[in-house]
Order: sequence, then C-alpha cells, then structure tokens
Amino acid sequence: MEARVEELEIRLAHLDYALQSQGEELLHLQQTNNVLTQQLRELAERLRALADAPSGDPAAEPPPPHY
Repeated sequence: MEARVEELEIRLAHLDYALQSQGEELLHLQQTNNVLTQQLRELAERLRALADAPSGDPAAEPPPPHY
C-alpha cells in the first residue's frame, strides 16, 4: 500500500512540475504575442501612411538602372 501511495506522490510531483512549466511557457508566449501584435499595428500604420502620402513627381526620380 505504501508503495502505491509513494508512486502516486511521485506522479503528482511530476504533474505539478509539468503544469508549472506549461504556465511559465504560456506566459512567455503571451508576452511574445503582445510584442508581435504591437509591431504589426505599427507596421500597418506605417503602411497606411505610405499609401496615403502623395507619390511625388515621377519625373523627379532617376531612371531605373537598366536604362
């Protein structure tokens, strides 16, 4: 009987450790997701600003290198 209780205690300790590790990994992934989401918002805003900006005079730009 004691061996079974000891086995259950060992399994519980392993499960507790696994749960704690998964919680830490989830927190890390949430933080990474928040950073990436913010970067995506900033890039989308920059893209909108570029799309809304006038393109300028095409004649003022130098010709492509293949000319």
